[in-house]
Amino acid sequence: MKKVFEGVKKATVAIAALNTRESKQPFTIFGSGFCVDPSGVIITCRHVIESMMSKTVKQQTAEAPPGQNKDQIRHLSPVTVIIPHAIFYDTTRSDENIIAIPARAQNITAKTDKDLGALQLLPHMSLPNGYPYLEVEDYTSISEGDDIGVCGFPLGNYLYDQLGTVTSSFTKGILSSIIPGPNVKLEHLDGFQLNVTATHGNSGGPVFSLNSGKVFGVLTLAVTHPTGGFVQGLVKAEPVYPVIERDFIQRLKGAPEKYSSFKDSHSE
Repeated sequence: MKKVFEGVKKATVAIAALNTRESKQPFTIFGSGFCVDPSGVIITCRHVIESMMSKTVKQQTAEAPPGQNKDQIRHLSPVTVIIPHAIFYDTTRSDENIIAIPARAQNITAKTDKDLGALQLLPHMSLPNGYPYLEVEDYTSISEGDDIGVCGFPLGNYLYDQLGTVTSSFTKGILSSIIPGPNVKLEHLDGFQLNVTATHGNSGGPVFSLNSGKVFGVLTLAVTHPTGGFVQGLVKAEPVYPVIERDFIQRLKGAPEKYSSFKDSHSE
């Protein structure tokens, strides 16, 4: 079990913007993410990426020329973007210091029909053998009631201010429900309901099997009560499978620098 948590922690990142030297902290955390490829492919939530943009994905796609079909990649006009960085933490190189490795995003892509996005990072000299990454769980291995874990950066920088926590945090729970039902085929899978504690900043973090350490979901949102406020222990995760498809990853890795794209959905 210790190796499972160590592996997940190494591959879980803070999605952040670098601050000026005069700032109290070196970066501002907008959400969480995790690496699924040694070349530096980071999976996160679309809304985490949007929080660093002057316009949402929906606004950008509304202004873009229409695509010829629902699966076409649409190239969007430039928008103001805070350059995202994925912050990896290395706790093994030093007994006295925690080393933070900020890796700059080169390409950004997102789904329009799912709260999912991805970043392609530039290579980093501190990781010459590639980025630490998580393997993806086979969908057929997932069942309701499974023990699961979540990793991320709850409350972002604020948790450091309150508790002194620097690196990512874990919570454990169960897979409460497969949406819309336990025997649904992968192509009709719409998400996972989790019984786990999460809050702002956890968005984009990996949802993984405690037995294997493999990821199957991306934490997206907490359920709100009709009278207002979050319902503790009711959280949704998006399936990771739509953004680890071979074509999706290859398009991201092969895109030119400073390229952004958003995959059209028939629902748009």
